[in-house]
Amino acid sequence: MNKFVKVAAATGMVLSLGLTTIAPTASFAAEKIGTVTYQDSYKTIQEFSKADLAKLTGVEVTVANVNSVYNQLKVNKTWTKAGFSADQAKKIVASVTAYTQQIKGILTGIAKSNNTGLRVVYVTTPYTTQVNFGTFGSSGSAGTDTPDVTPAALSVTKIEVQIEYKKQDVEFQYEVKSNGTVKAKFENEFTKEKLEGAAAQAKIEAIFANFDIQKKSQTQIVNQVLTKLNLGKDYKEFEFEAKFSNNSKLEFEI
Repeated sequence: MNKFVKVAAATGMVLSLGLTTIAPTASFAAEKIGTVTYQDSYKTIQEFSKADLAKLTGVEVTVANVNSVYNQLKVNKTWTKAGFSADQAKKIVASVTAYTQQIKGILTGIAKSNNTGLRVVYVTTPYTTQVNFGTFGSSGSAGTDTPDVTPAALSVTKIEVQIEYKKQDVEFQYEVKSNGTVKAKFENEFTKEKLEGAAAQAKIEAIFANFDIQKKSQTQIVNQVLTKLNLGKDYKEFEFEAKFSNNSKLEFEI
């Protein structure tokens, strides 16, 4: 099997992992900036046009002002102005702060277009809270919405794993691009799975759900991958590489 060609990690964020555990809530002020396009007991999708962002942050959204707009998104008051509760605002700010480069990438894209805006997806289940960021609208006449990107307790920008057995191999690659989208590939010769795009992304994110890679040992990481993929320990070679938004890197080969 040809191994994936190693590429430099793009700055950004992702894995879809929980932040905290709270009861389902969806409290919004009567007047708010932005448009709620969907809301139920667990999930709220709120969209902010370019004009909304300028009103929300007090800064015109231009390429030159991206850092200034981003800095305002790190302020709790900004999100309470948008109608989020104080507790929700803190969680959104935590995600914005953790995933600096991805948010700036999204803002840069919005600044370059008159037709795109910021989408915030706030999801609360009995087990976890997630804050997802993406864009909506079109950057051109044939454009489409950018998929929502799910941040995590980890600021992961890249994960690459290659596991070689005697006859079959398993390998996958997960990389967050500068615009916040994820490029993912997954191949398991045991199960004949060969996935790309959203399917591969979901598969890989499930492996590391609620698993803080930066706080785990080499053995714990190996066991996590093998357990989640139902693989044996009789591998010939195990290669692992992860990069994070703080520019740190973890890699090993067994």
